[in-house]
Amino acid sequence: NEYKSYLRYTRLHVYSMLSVSSSAVAPAPDSLVTMMIQALNAQDDALLEEVIHYRKPATVEKTLTRLPITHVIPLIKVITEKIEIKPSRGSEMVIWLKQIFRIHRSYLLSTPDVALQLQPLYRLIDTQLHNYTKLNKLQGKLELLLQEKKSEDDISPMKDSESESEDDVLVSDDSATLSD
Repeated sequence: NEYKSYLRYTRLHVYSMLSVSSSAVAPAPDSLVTMMIQALNAQDDALLEEVIHYRKPATVEKTLTRLPITHVIPLIKVITEKIEIKPSRGSEMVIWLKQIFRIHRSYLLSTPDVALQLQPLYRLIDTQLHNYTKLNKLQGKLELLLQEKKSEDDISPMKDSESESEDDVLVSDDSATLSD
């Protein structure tokens, strides 16, 4: 209970230093790392969202450089869960994942069971790639159908103008026959 009180006090202190707003300048990486560690330890999703909100590559890089290696895999897991819950956030989360893998590559490569620990991320990537392939094929088919429709529309006015000219000839032929 004392630990939670300490966390609340520290979090409030960090929040007061940050005064986060949409136009706010990114806080110092040390502050973001402190917030991230607290969020991961306390499983505080709202606090972690405040940290992940910052997406400037330099800020992300500096923050992750200061992140202790004991928090690397838990952070990857949390980010993976966030993408699984809401796939549309993938593009904003990829910034963090890319930097984690770049900065902590040696740690991840030296961890014996990293593949097992990152299995949800592997599955997520495989699913995304599988869906991408299907969507890409569908897009190609749709483009082919649209192009075929456009070609038919381009040919159709030509046929209409040909039929009109034949009708004109027939009308003139009929009028010539009637007068004889």
